[in-house]
Amino acid sequence: MQKKLHALFAIALLWAGMVPAGAQTSPPLPAEIDPTIVEYGAAKERIGANLKVALGQCELQVDAAKAVCIKEARGREKIALAELDQQRRPSDANARRLAETRVAVNYEVAREKCNDRQADDKAACLSRASEEESKARAGIKTGQ
Repeated sequence: MQKKLHALFAIALLWAGMVPAGAQTSPPLPAEIDPTIVEYGAAKERIGANLKVALGQCELQVDAAKAVCIKEARGREKIALAELDQQRRPSDANARRLAETRVAVNYEVAREKCNDRQADDKAACLSRASEEESKARAGIKTGQ
């Protein structure tokens, strides 16, 4: 058994020595880099940086306002990423995804705002938020 392990180890070392060292880690040549991919990556980095700044500003707030601020910041990020996908590859599916993302984010933020209210007022607020979401989703299905 031990001889087999030594043999397998030796074969693995020999095979590793035959693979050129830079073959797996060499960056692509500048002529091979697609500018749209670079722009897309830069845009995603900007969106991430904007999120960090917004979350930093949210840390200055307290309790319910802080929770709402965080939901809004993360929602803006989701919408920005969906818009970026729509700009990169315009299609009906991406446009629909963008519209659905906007509706979902608006609903999440509205629900978070309702959490600060009391009993009946909170229930009414949640009901209004749910109705608005249903109407918006119906509008997406009908293409409006």
